[in-house]
Amino acid sequence: MQRVFKQSFIVSVATAIALLFVGCEESKVAQCSKVIKLANQASTLGQEFGKNPNSANSKALTELASKINPLAKEMKALEIKDGNLQGFQMRFLTFYQNISNELNNAAIAIEKNNLPATQRFLVSLTRSSTEENSIVNEINSYCSDKELTMQQNFLIQKFSKLAPNNS
Repeated sequence: MQRVFKQSFIVSVATAIALLFVGCEESKVAQCSKVIKLANQASTLGQEFGKNPNSANSKALTELASKINPLAKEMKALEIKDGNLQGFQMRFLTFYQNISNELNNAAIAIEKNNLPATQRFLVSLTRSSTEENSIVNEINSYCSDKELTMQQNFLIQKFSKLAPNNS
């Protein structure tokens, strides 16, 4: 009886330790998910905008900027504890704020028929898509940390071997 209790205790402790490690991973996954979800929403807005043949007018640009602003505020409001993810969060926030400003500036330039300024802002917006791709690739790489997932799987396998055999 004592042996069964001791085995159960060891398995319980081992399971608690495994869950602690798994819990840390889930926390990172949950935080990644929050940031990526907002980034995907903003990306979708940009893609839809790009598909619209009437998107090169001042009204469309200001509408897009007005849709990006709330996403920037949501990104800022996310409670992210992971230091690396906080860095991504701030980069996305800065990116969205800059894009919104560039869209509004391009709209003003179009309204004033200022062709050089319009071209400058459009080149800046095009350059920004490269920046966005860079941030997205980096966060995707960070959030799919294979080494951490392998450690988690290793721990689960190790601790499942400690479980008492019910045969």
